[in-house]
Order: sequence, then structure tokens, then C-alpha cells
Amino acid sequence: MFMRSYSEKEMKDLRCTFEKTVLSWSHVTQKKTFGCPSYQAYGKTFAILVTKGVLITKIDQAVKDTLPDQHQDGAIHTAKRNIEHWVRVPINDEAEMEKIMPIVKKSSEIVLQEE
Repeated sequence: MFMRSYSEKEMKDLRCTFEKTVLSWSHVTQKKTFGCPSYQAYGKTFAILVTKGVLITKIDQAVKDTLPDQHQDGAIHTAKRNIEHWVRVPINDEAEMEKIMPIVKKSSEIVLQEE
């Protein structure tokens, strides 16, 4: 999958909801990565919002195995590199976002443990 772009017009409401939760977590900051809002703990990225989805950058195999088949998995291709271990989770509304927040939280915890 080629790195998807981010449309603020399409994602503003979901981004605001996402950030309301994520930015309340300890040591979490936001910046742009590949032109998309991304979220770091101690400067290490754990999630990136893309149009109609979120990329989870840190996920353990046990959690990955629980994801439904519609969650896209596989290499992410950018202009400069290929990233094999990220998972793209589609989100279209706040209910879907709420369901994936435990996975996003786990990704942030993995990053914090790496510090």
C-alpha cells in the first residue's frame, strides 16, 4: 500500500476526537509525518492519521492476530522507504475510532517501554 495522504476536510472531526483522547496520555505529542498528523511518545511515533484510517506503528503479534480481516496489513510505501511492520486500521466514524483506541493505547505503551 502506498502511503495515503491526509485530508483535513474529511478527517477534522475524527482528528479532534482522536486528539482529545491521545493527547491526554502521558508524554504524547503531535507533529506532521509524511504530511499527516502523527503522535509520538518520547519522540517515537506510535500512530499516524491518514484519510479514513490510522496507521499503528507499534503492535505486538498477539494484538495483531485479534484484528478483523478488513484491517489492512502489509508494507507501507513512501517516497523514501518501505515499512513492513505497520498496520492500517480503517476508521469512518467515531464508533470505529472508539473500538481501536485500546490498540492505539497499546502502541503508545510499547513506545514508552522502549525508552
